[in-house]
Amino acid sequence: MRIHASRSAACSRAGLIPQQFHPSSPWSAPLDFTRQIRQIQRNGATATTLLQSHRLVACFGNRALLNFFLSGLTRPGQVAGAATTEEEGLALIKGQRPDFLVVTDQLEEGCGIRLVERTKASHPEIRTLLMVGPLQRPARLRAAVEAGCDGLCLESGMGLDAGTPALRAIRDGGTYIDRPLSELLRSRGAGKARGPVPDLSAREIEVIELVVAGLKNNQIAARLFISPETVKSHLTNLLNKLGARNRNHAGLLALRLGLVDWPQEG
Repeated sequence: MRIHASRSAACSRAGLIPQQFHPSSPWSAPLDFTRQIRQIQRNGATATTLLQSHRLVACFGNRALLNFFLSGLTRPGQVAGAATTEEEGLALIKGQRPDFLVVTDQLEEGCGIRLVERTKASHPEIRTLLMVGPLQRPARLRAAVEAGCDGLCLESGMGLDAGTPALRAIRDGGTYIDRPLSELLRSRGAGKARGPVPDLSAREIEVIELVVAGLKNNQIAARLFISPETVKSHLTNLLNKLGARNRNHAGLLALRLGLVDWPQEG
């Protein structure tokens, strides 16, 4: 396929060049899942259950991984569409209006981060999960967070440890960053590009931790024994301090900056 000559803003900021996949490319290197077959099958069944009342669009640059991902979703009607390029993915988003978009950062044509950005601009209610390839760079991860992505996890974790908790978190209205990706952002000083780390109060940290966990305002209020109006006030302060567009963006920024820890499973 011919590659688009222009680069998206998100990809340019991240230093990404939309590229075509080749068999020798490290992005298409084989992954041996033999020892994890039973776990993959269990997680596939779990993903089907988690998304039983939801529809998704999948857009992967690697066709083998796309087939692998789709094979785990066995309930009729769960998959609204599948594509391998940015423009095809966007057309499916506009035509099918799914609940979820699962996309890889590298596509056959275009850019997965840009697809997230365009999806959020036109349909902010769609929950987005970005699968990140093996050549992670903090700039790419920052671009994904700025694009409004609800969850980031390693492509190599698909069907294994990362996929199920990521889908559960974003389905429940929370946010998700794989621990290795969060650690990469922190260890390489990825937050420095936004200036000094904001000083949050103890209560604001409690509120943003519960936002990350997927709790709604009334649930946060009940958990902290405060009024929903007070929760809204804390969220307004958090958005201002973090420079966030919305609550989920604030949660991702807080994780990225190390202001809160990732909630434990269970």
